Amino acid sequence: MQWQAVSRDRACNILAAGMQCALGGEGLRISSVAECLRAMLYQCSAPTECDGAWEAPTSLRVTGMVRRRLVPLWPALAGPGEPTRPSVLEVLESLAELGDMVRLEGGRWLAAPVHAVRAATGTAVILGGGPLDALPRRLASNIAVAGRARILSLAGSEDMVELWEPSAWIGAPVEGLHTWSQRCMAEAAVRLTDAPADMGEVQVYLRREWVPVAQLPTMETGMLLGRAQIGASRSYFLGRFSNRRLGRLATIGAEQARRLRFSLDAQAHCCVRIEAVPSRGLLRLRLARWLPQEEARVLQLGWRVAAPEGERSAFAHHVFPAPVFPIVRQAFEGLGIVVDERVEELAQKSKEMGEGTGERMADRGAQRMNDRKGHR
Repeated sequence: MQWQAVSRDRACNILAAGMQCALGGEGLRISSVAECLRAMLYQCSAPTECDGAWEAPTSLRVTGMVRRRLVPLWPALAGPGEPTRPSVLEVLESLAELGDMVRLEGGRWLAAPVHAVRAATGTAVILGGGPLDALPRRLASNIAVAGRARILSLAGSEDMVELWEPSAWIGAPVEGLHTWSQRCMAEAAVRLTDAPADMGEVQVYLRREWVPVAQLPTMETGMLLGRAQIGASRSYFLGRFSNRRLGRLATIGAEQARRLRFSLDAQAHCCVRIEAVPSRGLLRLRLARWLPQEEARVLQLGWRVAAPEGERSAFAHHVFPAPVFPIVRQAFEGLGIVVDERVEELAQKSKEMGEGTGERMADRGAQRMNDRKGHR
């Protein structure tokens, strides 16, 4: 065996070719961390004998192995991470949110059974099963790594994996947002109790804003969503108001309040609107609202990026590979979020940059495959 020194860029190209990954920058970094986690977890847990048992390694062991392999390419992986550059442990935990891995007691982990979620036409997001090398060859040859997600082409492989519909994978209430909110209100109505005398700072949710109760329009009566804050403690409730006074209330959880806000937005005809901007096979959007836990898992199909220079706001910017976006859209629309996709942006930006997106990705993929063959 002969060793050959290569530049960092060449090493990244070889790594990307091995994963059939057409991404660069942060997309390639997260792709590499995610696939390396799968590989190290499989290496640590797979039985060494035919009748041996699978062993669940600790997160400390697995993440340490990944760091040793990837820190030479991305030195920041040795640190704690940040919102737009997650650490190895944070990527591991997000893979569990997606259903790619299973978290056991004592901080131990195993790969989930292989399954897939339908995405764009003819594709699916494949989860579980371990690294590409551990999957059947016919299946692995149809997979491209794109961030935490792995995109499977279903042509010729649909019969090899259990397919889930996006709604089943997202796990939102099956009755839909409107029916769920009606049930939530009805259940709260039978639990109403007299409001305490000292509620601290009380605000009411109206038309996408939290309004101090003293500024509540006098015509707003009936059951309203409110929150009370005493010191650092915040609680949510559904309460009956009259003349800006809270009479009776029923407490609800923060997750219920988060989902209920989207329903109230829809009822007030002021739904959240998001613009998705395509560029080079990716879609970028920004969010200013926390999503309920079930829908929030779709955010792990992409990754956070820094806000444009000069922008100072509460928006979180996210990027998604185009094939997974139908799943993201379904989760958003289930909350009443209106998604505007600027389909013409991709062609315009490609023209301005003097490159065709499809051809660029194909050329990069071909170059990386050549690099991979040359270093086998």
